[in-house]
Amino acid sequence: MTETQGRIEELSAFALQMIARNDLPPARDALVAAGHLLSESSSVRAPLFQALTTLSFHLSGGSTPPPQLVARVAKLAGQLAAPAPAGQGQPVKAIESRHSSAKTAKKLGPIAIALAFLMKIKTVALLFLAKGKILLLGLTNLKAILSIAGFVGIYWALYGWWFAIGFAGSIFVHEMGHYVTVRRYGFQANAPMFIPGLGAYVSWRGGLNVDPEVRARISLAGPLFGLIAAVASYLIYTATGSGIWLAIAHVGAFINVFNLIPLFIFDGGSAFAALGRQERLAVLIVSVALWFFLSEFMFLFIALGAGYRVFFKKDFPQQSSHSTAYYFIGLMLALGVFDWWILIQATALRAGF
Repeated sequence: MTETQGRIEELSAFALQMIARNDLPPARDALVAAGHLLSESSSVRAPLFQALTTLSFHLSGGSTPPPQLVARVAKLAGQLAAPAPAGQGQPVKAIESRHSSAKTAKKLGPIAIALAFLMKIKTVALLFLAKGKILLLGLTNLKAILSIAGFVGIYWALYGWWFAIGFAGSIFVHEMGHYVTVRRYGFQANAPMFIPGLGAYVSWRGGLNVDPEVRARISLAGPLFGLIAAVASYLIYTATGSGIWLAIAHVGAFINVFNLIPLFIFDGGSAFAALGRQERLAVLIVSVALWFFLSEFMFLFIALGAGYRVFFKKDFPQQSSHSTAYYFIGLMLALGVFDWWILIQATALRAGF
């Protein structure tokens, strides 16, 4: 056994002990250190870093990681901490090295935290590079292709080719926000399916008993990615001068605001399950202010939905999530101000003709 392999097994064995004690931060730090000792060709390296990135996301946000994620991290750690053949005394060695492994992981703590933060950034790049195939998933599934074709066909007949492509692309990016986030939390998800004339959805498994904060982040990832798609459409407009892309940007922003209504099957409805009374009142106040200052009636519907969830339904969680409230309000502000700016641009464009 090489010295590097021995160190990987020691760190992984220590991580398993910490996981068994439900002490996840030192387990994560040890596995980050072990992961960076693996070769680039290791089949465990990529899934390990993906799982650790999601785990760090939970730990840094103060939320409880889902059991499925912890089990996956433990499984990957077990693959690294492979037991030695009988007679070689590997269990004794692991016990003797426990103290030194803990000391090593502790020393690597600050570095490991920095690496975990960098991995969050790297995840975005991987979506477009090594993991770019995820974004093409909806284009490699026959049912998804047919549903997209039907969706595009309807809007092509109504508004023309470019609008149909741009609008379908915006919806696709929105749904991929859900898909990517579901996968990041360790759940299984299906390719986005389009319903011609209505919209699209992503189905996923394992969400019945999921933590409300996790479900909220999965739900809000759609409007977040939708905002990115709307901004991309606006940038295409500025580059080409084609008014159709300005219309796509506006429709994209509007639909994502619509999805924040905290009722029924909308994304805002699932996100509200993680918000307590005070957080819901904050959303109510901000949405009323946005309706008043931006003259966008959709915020009035968000306010009405928030009021219903506060004063009538009262389905408050046992523990509210402040970070989810900031996320929700931040999306409302970003989408509202962006759409307001788009409408100003559209008014100026019409005045020029």
